[in-house]
Amino acid sequence: MVGTILFNFWVALIAFTIYFLFSYPFIEGMGIILEACIISFGFFLLTFLARAIISYIISNPQEEIEDIPIADDAGILKSEISPEDYAELVKTMLEEDEKPNTI
Repeated sequence: MVGTILFNFWVALIAFTIYFLFSYPFIEGMGIILEACIISFGFFLLTFLARAIISYIISNPQEEIEDIPIADDAGILKSEISPEDYAELVKTMLEEDEKPNTI
């Protein structure tokens, strides 16, 4: 939570600085500072909203495949390869790694 608030303060400071610098002819200093503070407060609050939307999107990804019944496909999930076959496959892969590659 502290990181979120500090990040929002950084965004507010950047918004204040940009607004303050783009209103260069500093004719009315108090008016410019007041408007820059209002804009920085607005960006401070908008950053909460933006971070909430981003965290919602990241934490709740859309499920593209929702209509597949899991109970009917339970047989597919079971492995048809025996543990002995896996062991033989691993031995073969290890033997291939030990051989020097000659081209």
